[in-house]
Amino acid sequence: REKLRQSELAYAADYQFAQAPLQVTAKAVPGDGQVTLYWDNIAEQSFDRYINKIGGNAKDFEGYRIYRATDAAFLDAKVITDAYGVKTLLKPIAQFDLNDGVKGLHPVDINGVLFYLGDDTGLEHQYIDKDVTNGQTYYYAVTAYDFGYTAGKIPPTETPIRLDVDNSGKVKMSSNVVITRPTAVAAGYVPPEVEKFEHIQGGATGKAWVSIVDPTALRQGETYRVSFKDTTIKVNKDTEILTTKSYTLQNKSTGVTLIGEDTSLAPNKSRITTQGFRLNFENESTVQIDPLNTRWNSTDVYSFNFEKMVFLSINGMQRPNDYIISFGDVGMETSYDTLVGFIPLPAKQVNFKIYNVTEKKFIKFAFAEVDGNDGKFSINATNSNMVDAIYFLETDNKGKLAFTWQLLLNKKSGSRNPAAGDTLRINLKKPFLSSDIYEFSLKGSAVSGSIAKEQLDNIRVVPNPYIASETWEPRNTYTSGRGPREIHFINLPAECTIRIYNVSGVLIKTIEHKSINENGTEVWDVLSSEKYEIAYGVYIYHVDAPGAGSKKGTFAVIK
Repeated sequence: REKLRQSELAYAADYQFAQAPLQVTAKAVPGDGQVTLYWDNIAEQSFDRYINKIGGNAKDFEGYRIYRATDAAFLDAKVITDAYGVKTLLKPIAQFDLNDGVKGLHPVDINGVLFYLGDDTGLEHQYIDKDVTNGQTYYYAVTAYDFGYTAGKIPPTETPIRLDVDNSGKVKMSSNVVITRPTAVAAGYVPPEVEKFEHIQGGATGKAWVSIVDPTALRQGETYRVSFKDTTIKVNKDTEILTTKSYTLQNKSTGVTLIGEDTSLAPNKSRITTQGFRLNFENESTVQIDPLNTRWNSTDVYSFNFEKMVFLSINGMQRPNDYIISFGDVGMETSYDTLVGFIPLPAKQVNFKIYNVTEKKFIKFAFAEVDGNDGKFSINATNSNMVDAIYFLETDNKGKLAFTWQLLLNKKSGSRNPAAGDTLRINLKKPFLSSDIYEFSLKGSAVSGSIAKEQLDNIRVVPNPYIASETWEPRNTYTSGRGPREIHFINLPAECTIRIYNVSGVLIKTIEHKSINENGTEVWDVLSSEKYEIAYGVYIYHVDAPGAGSKKGTFAVIK
């Protein structure tokens, strides 16, 4: 009956069936004793039309799984059996899912096996596998999965893993599969770095920085720009906060937008890697006073309240600026003639002025004098309800004056009102806003000849001695018996010549090593120049590296 019901649903949906999320594109970066994987976020945009037609949530993406194997068929990862004891499913080495309350085992089984949906870990788009051996070939797959449809008795679906090796040894694989070998970097390696990172516009106090993920994908000599959009969020009828809405990353040199209006700025949000690097942010939640950097120049002045102006129908703007209020004699500045609601605030000579540090200019302000009538900013020593107020006036986006902040004194600490010579420094915490722009450029890896010369003694042959076989050697795919042999020369300079001699001084093999800076390994198939298997015994190798020097040593082969 269930099969009949599913057939009827498929007919109603034009013979469509539940589909796995879109396939990700994964990349692998081999390192010394580790492999870094990273992938895109296209799967998160998946829409299942079949699930939509039968009444389910069509935006059903839930998470990612990572699988690792040492053979192309992923056989060593297929360890989960079904109800009949047949090895059916792969066991992931890592899993990342949306923090959305969908977790644990899905109730719909597949031959008695329940799909594990995750632990609400939050999504990631990068994973570093440190449980690897240098020289070993690893096969990785990054799959995306959905949360199924319980009401329709549909279990979660997962993107497939496709990897085929033809008779010529050519490998064909889906975009979510990568093959890699961890290895030490070349001798003399100088890692890539952020050459320049500048906050060229705006006053954000959050942190932004770049992490280099894939040195081989960096675009040296190109400049990047990060810009932002902000938004006002209404917390309640009286409270609004100004915060970051999104960021955009552009390759300024090419004019290409790499990431457009991405909203994943929160610390628990994972950002994607593009052109070899990833952006990171530590953002402020909203514009607010910075208590560690806001203070009077003298400790005996009364404390103060600084906040957004809210009075009757007036809701001040949260201007992301820093200010200095300087005090002197009455007459050093004149307040602005205006109204606060229906209350007139006439112009008055006062004993202070306000400097906008961020925009490097003095600003206008209104002054509500309640304590006395002398033009001095103060609070009554015996009646704290009699307190003066300063209302900041700054231009809005249309160039018109608008109320922003207000400043009042209180008597929580201090023993006197401000006087000539006093200054109040007000610093604000500021999220990334539309006024903020960052620019940066990256410098790729390099090889230093002088450092390589110092590291020549690190060159090794592994394994030494070579005894019959080594774990990293590939299997024979088509016939019985062993596959090709491998001896590895490690910690080599990026360019060098390796000559291998027997103990009689006869040249057995010459290998020209030329690799990327991130690879200091050369693999030898243990065959002579004439393609014959070498005999057991002791061999001498000589490494000649232009600009760095030479190194010689011995290794043994035992069969």
